[in-house]
Amino acid sequence: MKKFLTAIMMLFLAGLVCILVYLALYHDSLGLQWNNPFTSLLQGTSAFSAPQESGGSTKQEVVSETEENGNNGASISKAVAPASKFYPLFHQTEGLDCLTDSASRTLYQGMLKTVYAIAPDADKDGYYPADTATVKKEKLSEKQIRAAVLAFRSDNPQLFWVVNRYSYTYDGKDTAVRLYGYLPPAQCNALIKKMNASVSSIVGGIPAGLSELDREINLFQAIAKMCTYDAAAVTDLKRWASHAANGALVDGTAVCEGYARAMQLLSAYCGLDCRTVNGEGNGAAHMWNVIRIDGLWYHLDPTWGDGEPLNYEYFNVTDSIIRTDHSISGNILLVKGEKIKDEDGVSADYNLPLLACNSMKANYFRVKGIPVSGFNSANNKKAADAIAAAAKSKSPAVEFYIDASLNYDETVAQMVGAPRYQLLTYIRAANKAAVAGHKINEDKIQYVLAKKSRGMTVILNYQ
Repeated sequence: MKKFLTAIMMLFLAGLVCILVYLALYHDSLGLQWNNPFTSLLQGTSAFSAPQESGGSTKQEVVSETEENGNNGASISKAVAPASKFYPLFHQTEGLDCLTDSASRTLYQGMLKTVYAIAPDADKDGYYPADTATVKKEKLSEKQIRAAVLAFRSDNPQLFWVVNRYSYTYDGKDTAVRLYGYLPPAQCNALIKKMNASVSSIVGGIPAGLSELDREINLFQAIAKMCTYDAAAVTDLKRWASHAANGALVDGTAVCEGYARAMQLLSAYCGLDCRTVNGEGNGAAHMWNVIRIDGLWYHLDPTWGDGEPLNYEYFNVTDSIIRTDHSISGNILLVKGEKIKDEDGVSADYNLPLLACNSMKANYFRVKGIPVSGFNSANNKKAADAIAAAAKSKSPAVEFYIDASLNYDETVAQMVGAPRYQLLTYIRAANKAAVAGHKINEDKIQYVLAKKSRGMTVILNYQ
């Protein structure tokens, strides 16, 4: 009897193996998705299949030109940079999760396939068409399509070659959407290797054991160190790379979109949930980030933070602070009917739902700044010791945080104005213990105010 049961079990296992092998070999013909589990981490997909609509209606299915007519586009590499040895890879699917209907979600998944099949030849506009993603038995609205494209781009900063435009057509009840690339496949593949190498270098330089805030600081400083603002790209459409992550990470030049997408991409490799925000800054089109640190959400503007010295005024701030000179574009899902502005196949000008940012707990000045809560002897010694420690490593600047119990303007006046000039007192005390080459020049004291965050940055010049 025991031998009989063993034989039955062996036959069952052999049959199961055969079924698995069959599914692996013929999953395409069966209409099953079979995603590479690691590649899907940064593609924003986890083998999602669209659910049935309520009422038992037919499930949407997505079909690309590749599946119907053979591969019209050449293959773009799906290679990604290796994950960090010390931190988990964050799987960004917030855009996909925001799409509330199965047809839009199916379109998103279809674009994840077709974006890697780009034509080798440019169209009349100079762009390289991707294979179309077709949602069967569903006529998607302009709002649905734009929301799906926005979600797709928001989740996938690594897809730097994707143009911020699309086209769509209807064939009966089917909807076909086409994305476009800036480059032919061969050039894309060469840049993918370069960007992955840059990501690997930056992420590999982040030490083990850092808090979420310290990881964020390290990534921001790394981007600022290697990147400069590309003012020419604001109006020169040929400088498209500055609007993508590879502009910041490969070329070392970017506009706000490039900074924000690079920050999002690097954050994912360090286990941080970081997203992009569309809007305006001082009246001009702008993009920045929101980031979750220890469970709380903050605004981070890496573009406005890049300078000499680094500016931390917009490093982890609230909605109310960012709105003093930034405006946040509206939620596309709340747009009524088909009232989508600029109907030119561009998915910007809107956001997906954003969570409230109402904490200053992880604000840079509050956590890293030298605290100023008064000018008694104990506080003065702490400030002088902190400046001495900065001078020892020849730090280019130090930051102060002025406690909320003090009047900000009056405190700044006391620190940098006559007759008391408290900051000079701190520097002189620090210089007494400094060695040659590390003494701060007392005649060249410069400072930058960050009143919104109750901070102040002091630039240190050395003798």
